[in-house]
Amino acid sequence: MNILIVEDNKNKLAQVSLFLKEYYPDCIIEYVESFKAGVNKVYENKWDLIILDITLPTYTVTPIEDGGAAKPVGGKEIMKRMLNRHVFIPVIVITLFETFDGGKISLDSLNKEFEKDFSKIWRGTVFYESDDWRIDLKKTLDKMRI
Repeated sequence: MNILIVEDNKNKLAQVSLFLKEYYPDCIIEYVESFKAGVNKVYENKWDLIILDITLPTYTVTPIEDGGAAKPVGGKEIMKRMLNRHVFIPVIVITLFETFDGGKISLDSLNKEFEKDFSKIWRGTVFYESDDWRIDLKKTLDKMRI
């Protein structure tokens, strides 16, 4: 199984990768750390699953690049672009936040939007700050049966 993780938080990336390796020992995991890199990678269309953060820097942070302006709902924008290009790869959203864009958007409202507008690809959202994020991720993966 080929899994793409689009995530800029290194600790969260490490923990989610470790969990996926335990759950799918033979999986191949690649990751990118920004909106632009995520958009480019999803179009490779070789993925069985995409794990997607919501808030992302525009560009990958490097010693000489600060990441550009933050994309408060960059993960949503990636899913929108996927559907526009007919890229129908299952997506699980994993986020640290309950609100986005300075509190203007709630996770609950995003989930309702995902359910309505992205049902062809969105398989669920896991709130990473919860003590039960591993249980929630496992339940979501079990429902998918991939």
